[in-house]
Amino acid sequence: MAGMVDERALLERARAGDREAFDRLVRAQFPRVYAVAFRMLGNHEDAEDLAQECFVRAHRSLGWYRGEGAFSTWLYRIVVHLARDRFRRAERRPKEGGLIPSLEPAAPRGPSDELDKRELQRALVDAIHALPERLRTPLVLRTLEGFDYADVADATGVTPNTARTQVMKARRALLRLLRPFLDRSSS
Repeated sequence: MAGMVDERALLERARAGDREAFDRLVRAQFPRVYAVAFRMLGNHEDAEDLAQECFVRAHRSLGWYRGEGAFSTWLYRIVVHLARDRFRRAERRPKEGGLIPSLEPAAPRGPSDELDKRELQRALVDAIHALPERLRTPLVLRTLEGFDYADVADATGVTPNTARTQVMKARRALLRLLRPFLDRSSS
């Protein structure tokens, strides 16, 4: 509870123009905002730029933050919208890497296991890249960032039920996209 009170006090001070208060908010929230940006964009430099842009926008818009949801969720919404804008402007998918954490086999047995692991990771990254953005973003936020459905909904501007449906559809689409790889691996 002390963290919430401290955050609210910092927010009020930041709204009043206290730069140190806003800097403390940035330091507290930067790692998670950066992580979301990295998962969305797939590269460290772009993620850092986007996270910084998110905080610049947040600082300019502090007067519009109503405090109805968590400050962190408001920041996630900003970074998700910035990433979407970047995808639209560039008319491209996220760069390779970053989306999928390392996949470790239960007990590596040799070079063929390492090759299988890399093939699976490549297939999974390609499948996630192939998802439409409206499904990819909720999936990344829910499964890779660990957001609950209410936070996914807040960050993407939909209802929690819609967020749940989008994640479910994304998982089904991934299964369809990975079916050839999975069928080949099981034989």
